[in-house]
Amino acid sequence: MINVVICGDCGEKALTRSVISACSKYGGSVVCDGDKIYSTGKNPEYLIFGMCTLADLYLPDSIIIFGKALMQIQKSIMFDNSVCILDTGNNDAINLLGGSDARAVGCSMSEHDTLTVSGNIDQNTSLVSLRRNLETAAGIIEPQDFIVRTDSSFPIYARLAASAVLLLGGNDSGKGFEF
Repeated sequence: MINVVICGDCGEKALTRSVISACSKYGGSVVCDGDKIYSTGKNPEYLIFGMCTLADLYLPDSIIIFGKALMQIQKSIMFDNSVCILDTGNNDAINLLGGSDARAVGCSMSEHDTLTVSGNIDQNTSLVSLRRNLETAAGIIEPQDFIVRTDSSFPIYARLAASAVLLLGGNDSGKGFEF
């Protein structure tokens, strides 16, 4: 099972909803979010934790996604060979990673990020660019473009972060993603 921890996504939880939607469609998930625990498939591949606050974390080899509300996330978290997904415009997320051994996957509109949007076909469909090699559960994925179709309520970072989770989990982007 692939552990996914979403930190600091409070309020509307668009980031959490996009990740749950993507993982549910591509392997199924068990979700622990606030006061809810539920499954979205018979043999789920993903275990998703939604955390607004986080004092301690020990889930080696996990995927950790940073939202915008990181003030209640402890600065002393050990990432233990995890991959962290962040919006590189989020200074709090960058500061949390500072000096850690975690791999980072930047997701935003910057040309320096690992995943970015090259263009929008319509309000639900984006052309996403993987700009550098990405080490995943299935091996190395080389730079490429692929289509992502989502609910129009998911902002760009949420779309990119969910796509990064799918890629890191070993899903093939050859036909794009729809969630």
